[in-house]
Amino acid sequence: MKHLNDKTIQSYVDGELTESKRQETASHLEKCPSCKQKAEARRAFADKLKESLDTLVPEDLAVPKFEFGHTASPKVNVARIAIISSVSTAAAITLIVMAFNLLSKPKPTDYIFDHYTIEDYDANRPFAEQELAEFKMRIQSENTEINL
Repeated sequence: MKHLNDKTIQSYVDGELTESKRQETASHLEKCPSCKQKAEARRAFADKLKESLDTLVPEDLAVPKFEFGHTASPKVNVARIAIISSVSTAAAITLIVMAFNLLSKPKPTDYIFDHYTIEDYDANRPFAEQELAEFKMRIQSENTEINL
């Protein structure tokens, strides 16, 4: 004779089996003293546990019975997900644009050598005069005649 596994015995003691499975298990327990002894030991343990819990929990506290299969799936807020994904995408694009702008700006030393040659740059001359000289060079390179 094949013995019942521990899960089936515990489910029988807890009253969690379907009617047909419960009847099948009860008939097996009538015929098998080993399984019947296990079921009685588990029932005695469950009774002692319930008795000790009753002393800890006040009698007026109502504890709902847990039922399997009646769990509600969480509601998904599609609008919230869309807003969060849009904001995060915009932030990522902004960071990429800012990084590109920072990396594409020339170094301060690049300005000096782009506009002046070594001969044109004179540290002893005032900055305004140097800008005027640069402006004249730019105008001459564009072949535009402006008398200043």
